[in-house]
Amino acid sequence: MGAIPVFVLGLQRSGTTWLANCLGGHPRIATIEAEEHRGIHESIFFSHFARAFGDLDDDGNFGRFAEAFTTCDYFLLSGCDRDAFLAARPRSYADAFRWVMDDFADRAGATHWLEKSPDHTLLGPELATLFPDALFVGIRRRPDTLLRSRLWAFGRIPPGPWRRIPRVLRAGFAISLHDRALAHFCHGSDRALLVSYEDLRADTPGVLARITDFLGCGFDPAMLRERYAPNTSFQDPAAQRKQLTALDRLGLRLSLAAARLLPWRVLAALQGAVQRVRGVVWPDWCWQMRDR
Repeated sequence: MGAIPVFVLGLQRSGTTWLANCLGGHPRIATIEAEEHRGIHESIFFSHFARAFGDLDDDGNFGRFAEAFTTCDYFLLSGCDRDAFLAARPRSYADAFRWVMDDFADRAGATHWLEKSPDHTLLGPELATLFPDALFVGIRRRPDTLLRSRLWAFGRIPPGPWRRIPRVLRAGFAISLHDRALAHFCHGSDRALLVSYEDLRADTPGVLARITDFLGCGFDPAMLRERYAPNTSFQDPAAQRKQLTALDRLGLRLSLAAARLLPWRVLAALQGAVQRVRGVVWPDWCWQMRDR
């Protein structure tokens, strides 16, 4: 029997990196990390790799998938042996990911492995089916502080209040979609726990103790040690002064209200349609180590 899978779910800028880094500090939880990602490295495995190469029963599809996956940063950082992975010849994406993560956790002497990709947040029910023994931790954040973080994340300078209205409206739609997905999935499953960014900030040890009790590994003080630079949007004192305008708050409230009027199935279907039109859009950090 392999290690227990743990998936952290939540929209970007909701505290997923902070939470995953804390849990990754537990000696029984294995996480694939990179300094340039300020800790936990996202796999984007089921949102990207599993959508891009077709059925892995087909040898041609498997060859294309294996060439891409075994050269990506996530696989290289795992330290897994490429030849051993190819010899195992997984026939499904779940089996492929499990092979890598179980191998990584076994070499780390861990009882759990943890994966965090915000793009997986809407895939909670699918992941629960693919990994019947998996546990899930969802995290959400107040819409106004989440929007503020998204606007100024990573040193960005957003356009003026009127010009960024489309960005604010899209953010409100995304926040509503992901909040409802997390609530629907976590409240309906005894394998999922939902926490808030605000509670984690107010009582970090208490929330981490509740999560690790849920995971069955117990609290460890090592989780409180900061091992990486904070993944915050507001390290710069000048950025800390950036606040939402009245127009930002109005646009956010309107978009949240409009999204709430839509039935959940309609909201999810709209998101699915957008994804199908966009296709698989690979982030530029996926193969940095190979390309260097």
